[in-house]
Formats: sequence, C-alpha cells, structure tokens
Amino acid sequence: MTAPSPPFMMFSPLLLDTLRACQYSPTATCSYDLMAGGLIWNDELPPRTEYGLNLRASVHLRKVIAYRASLMLDEPRTDQEEDWIELMRLLPAWPGFRPERVAGEAQRLLKVHKYKESRAIRQLEKDGF
Repeated sequence: MTAPSPPFMMFSPLLLDTLRACQYSPTATCSYDLMAGGLIWNDELPPRTEYGLNLRASVHLRKVIAYRASLMLDEPRTDQEEDWIELMRLLPAWPGFRPERVAGEAQRLLKVHKYKESRAIRQLEKDGF
C-alpha cells in the first residue's frame, strides 16, 4: 500500500516566506500589471532590488491579481478564485488583501487603466497589428 500524496501546494514555501515579509505601507505606489489585468502595489512584492524574488512573486501572483481585479469590476472570475482563497488562508495579513485595495479609489483607478488599455488595443487593431 502506498502512502497518500501530500496535498498540492499552489504557493511554494519560498514564495510564502517572501510574501510573508511584505509589509503594508500607507505610501505604497500602485501600477497596472498588464499581464494580470489588475493593479499591484509595490508593498505586495519583495523590493525590486531582489530582482529574482520580485519577478517570481509577480509571476506567481498573476491569478491573485487577476481575481482581485475581477472583484473590483464586480465580475468575479471563478477560474481565478482558487489561488486567491488559498493565499488568503495562508497569509491573511498580506497587504494585497486590504479592503481599500479592492474597493473605492482602487476601483476607480482600475477602471481608468482598463479604459486606457481598451483604447490602446483598438488603436493597435486600427493600425493593423
């Protein structure tokens, strides 16, 4: 008889440790992650000086950021929800779960970025790209 497999981990221990070290900053700056289609604040990732960790974390968080964006747009994407729920269970204090990052001014800012993105795509299509 074989032992049961350990449960699949969506987030590696290294990534969890990296994200656990991220501390909320009231002066954090926000940017639009085109690949995830959502906003991300610089205190949600390790410092850019830690390039390898920063890059890995940003790639692994894409589904989380995409799901948060879908919540902000009142169009929850259930295909992205699993990572959000798992990370929230494991790291409820991660800055990305703060209520003001899902509502209010953040919502307005995301809608502005989405509008600009759709305008840019329409222009590319018009130009034949």
